[in-house]
Amino acid sequence: MDLLKEPWLPVVLDSQQQRKISLSDILDNQIRDLACPRADFQGAAWQLLIGLLQCTVAPEDGDDWQEVWQQGIDSQQWQRSLATVSSAFQFGAEKPSFLQSFEPLETSDKTIAGLLIETPGEQTLKQNKDLFTKRNVGRQICPHCAALALFTIQTNSPAGGAGYRTGLRGGGPLTTLVMPEDASLPLWKKLWLNVLPGTAQPQPDKLALIFPWLAATQSSEKKGSQVTPQNSHPLQLYWGMPQRIELDFSQTQQGECQLCGEYHSELLSQMRTKNYGVQYDGWVHPLSPYRQALKDKGGLWLALKGQPGGLCYQDWLGLTLTSEDKFNLTQPAKVVRELSNYYGLPPTYLWCFAWDMDNAKARCWYQHRVPLIHSDEQQQLADVLTTVLQLADNARLLLKKWLKEAWFSSPGEVKGSFGWLDNAFWQQTEGAFRRLLPYLQHDPARAKPGTRQALRQWEQALSGYLFDQFDREAFTDPDSDNQTLSRQLAARGKLERFYFTHKLRKEVITLASEPEAEDVAK
Repeated sequence: MDLLKEPWLPVVLDSQQQRKISLSDILDNQIRDLACPRADFQGAAWQLLIGLLQCTVAPEDGDDWQEVWQQGIDSQQWQRSLATVSSAFQFGAEKPSFLQSFEPLETSDKTIAGLLIETPGEQTLKQNKDLFTKRNVGRQICPHCAALALFTIQTNSPAGGAGYRTGLRGGGPLTTLVMPEDASLPLWKKLWLNVLPGTAQPQPDKLALIFPWLAATQSSEKKGSQVTPQNSHPLQLYWGMPQRIELDFSQTQQGECQLCGEYHSELLSQMRTKNYGVQYDGWVHPLSPYRQALKDKGGLWLALKGQPGGLCYQDWLGLTLTSEDKFNLTQPAKVVRELSNYYGLPPTYLWCFAWDMDNAKARCWYQHRVPLIHSDEQQQLADVLTTVLQLADNARLLLKKWLKEAWFSSPGEVKGSFGWLDNAFWQQTEGAFRRLLPYLQHDPARAKPGTRQALRQWEQALSGYLFDQFDREAFTDPDSDNQTLSRQLAARGKLERFYFTHKLRKEVITLASEPEAEDVAK
């Protein structure tokens, strides 16, 4: 199967009809979005198409990028460029085959369901712990879904035991794609928002440095065998292959694919895997935000990962502006930083998604639509928002601390998770933050009375939530004895004292105050 010519990728047209296209068809202006059968396939397929554009028709500079945005990609250039990489997009029993080991793997067969990240492992099945993630799912997969599954697992590759390498960004990386608010724009334009200028285009004799399945695997049994941007090609970051996988195309059967539900005459059911695949080191992926420990400035940048509970508005700043807290410096994805170099773009937001992984165990898939935070005074905006968000975070911690004091006579001995309080806090205070954000974006210096008033209203909403939530959670038992009630009232009094005298609250009140005359003059 030639992925450049075979209609295998499901899409949605402007008529809301669905059909399948080949990779060479993505410039069709009627296509609005992908329509993959799983959320993680959808996110991976977007990255696949961005990587394809980046490797074939990437603009030379910002002006070239802008010209394509306005006029489109020349169809003849597109076909010529695809022809140069066609050998990398063959999928089937004959090698090389898309994202599979170049050399045969002499290992025992496994079910092809192992391509799905959430598939329970042997130990989980033996202990009968697959309560939410069921066994026997995805055991018969059509070739179209198998190609998507391969790209998905290679991109998100989690830790899986000795020698089983994680993806180029680590296991379960957070991906942030720039998306237009106008959903009616054609798919290629949405993809183009995430294509970077200035990337060196592949030479025919160097394709194996970009697409590692075109040559023998750079295996990682020995130390010093890591693949880096210096000893390969920078574009390999779109096509990482940490796992050695070989699908079995010799044993197929007809029937319905257990993922997409479509009938296919050659469903795949078996594969082989082997450890010590490609080990990546020193890469920074342009579609992910990164953090660096402040104590290690100038050192290692780590891609942000999916976390329990997903993203909350506390995370937005680091996804859209370079920001710093007491532990880390966080930098947005390169495609986000690049936006400031373009003009005439439609309103945009960030589509953020990731698997939350606990080593090899997939706990949850999260995706969010996050507003892009921007201003002509980026640093000033980042400073104000950092103070606002730090106060919110400290208010959350105070609420948890004094609620436990109200609930329990010995709160330090209480075990268990109180994460539900965190989730409720961020979800129920997000509306107030969203109302404040536009004011600060347009006036980070708080020169206008309306901005200062919005800041005061935000603090009032925060404190209002804090004490309303405490009262709802603490004073719930009408049969409480005097000792319990006394403990609850004492905890509430401490919450009031600690919150209203908090240093960060005083800083926010100062930010919301009318600026001094000398500050206005500046």
